[in-house]
Amino acid sequence: MEENGPSRTAVGTAMLRAAHYLLDAEPRILNDSFARGFAGFSNDEELLKALDELKIPDCVRMRTAFVVRNRYAEDELVRAVAQGVSQYVILGAGLDSFAYRRRDLLQVLDVYEVDHPASQAWKRQRIEELGIKIPRRLHYVPVDFERETLTNGLSAAGINLRAAMFFSWLGVTQYLTSAAVLNTLREVARLAASGSEIVFTFVVPAATLAAKERALVEALAASAASVGEPWLSFFTPEELEVQLNRMGLKEVIHFGPDQAAERYLTGRSDQLGIPGYFRMIDARIG
Repeated sequence: MEENGPSRTAVGTAMLRAAHYLLDAEPRILNDSFARGFAGFSNDEELLKALDELKIPDCVRMRTAFVVRNRYAEDELVRAVAQGVSQYVILGAGLDSFAYRRRDLLQVLDVYEVDHPASQAWKRQRIEELGIKIPRRLHYVPVDFERETLTNGLSAAGINLRAAMFFSWLGVTQYLTSAAVLNTLREVARLAASGSEIVFTFVVPAATLAAKERALVEALAASAASVGEPWLSFFTPEELEVQLNRMGLKEVIHFGPDQAAERYLTGRSDQLGIPGYFRMIDARIG
């Protein structure tokens, strides 16, 4: 993370969401008209030039992965809201745009964006520059995990710890140590009421993938390391499920490249595809 702003990878992620909105065929997987502005660009030409200069490995499949992970989390959130959940916690929110895109859901949903104070301050300044009105039920939760806990941060923001909540944690775990990932999941399991759930992404070990997919993971990890944001943890789905069960998360749903392609890419006319390293889990409490 930059000392006074968002991480380079958070900006890159927003750029790829914006590229999907601009370049890919209808129907869009994710309609994120805010991503370009959040990434710091004022027009499409600036964005396309920056994308070309960034030289992201396997750019088309990367942007597919980024929009699919958000879409899957949001689809599962909509289901949870229909079942009565009214609190949504976005861990490592970065330049996420959900609360600004889905104001319809914020009629019945409180959203808590959790992020490092410096990243969050930059985002709020950018939102002000763009003239975007902050939704009434959006709560910013600046948390420096070296100094305070997630539980304390959410409590200070006014969340109801006795009511069920939905968590998303997208594109973050690989930048943390395995211990930090598992400790965060344990804290979520401890603080969240019965009926809560968490949807999160993780990266599988490169050695478990076919040669082409292994090369992509290695290239992405090298790219992240080159901007000071190395990938630190990798998990197999099986070991994560065992760990989650030990934490009391008994219902664990795996969502990988095959499921993602069937759910979101069937019938598309463009070249979007899901990279083989793509993995998500939806784990439910109680």
